[in-house]
Amino acid sequence: MLHWIAMLTMLIDHIGAIFYQDEGIFRIIGRFAFPIYAFSTYLGYKYTRNMKRYTYRLLLLAIISQIPFMLAFQHSNLNVIWTLLSSLLVLQLLDKSQSIIVKVLIVIICGILMELSTMDYGIYGLFLVLIYRYTEGMVMVGAHLLLNIADMVVSELQIWSTLATVYIAFLMDKGASFRSTVPRWLWVSFYPLHLAVLAVIRIV
Repeated sequence: MLHWIAMLTMLIDHIGAIFYQDEGIFRIIGRFAFPIYAFSTYLGYKYTRNMKRYTYRLLLLAIISQIPFMLAFQHSNLNVIWTLLSSLLVLQLLDKSQSIIVKVLIVIICGILMELSTMDYGIYGLFLVLIYRYTEGMVMVGAHLLLNIADMVVSELQIWSTLATVYIAFLMDKGASFRSTVPRWLWVSFYPLHLAVLAVIRIV
């Protein structure tokens, strides 16, 4: 159910962000979505048989999603797929480096670039993907909680996203396979497709 939850809560979040900005419950429910997408990016990195194809697929999805994203939210920031793509590239760079200093510099430099380019979630998204990559169990939950506490300067709502990591940690403890029951075409197309629909509704 993990991937279904991600799509549903993202849809609810975006409906709230676009049409019901004064109703906080939409945004609270929506906090479940991004952690699952970040975790899925890590899973894709861990299990993909063709890293180059996986990377190019994310790049294409980011490009396709950009115009619907800008029309739906009426701003020119980069959509969240750019954040997931950048995080994936950082994971690849980190695994190729043997130096701790170089690894730290990679994270810092890439995080700053992500912020300067106005990617959705920015360096927060990168840190969350790294948390899923390098921690597990209650350490993972605690790390995400600390990240959200640090991020409360920007958004108090983000603290609710810790619950998604609690759920992920629970599934990991139960030995879940995380094999998606969502058809691949739907999982890949849902982000730009639902944004396009919301953009049309907003314009009309």
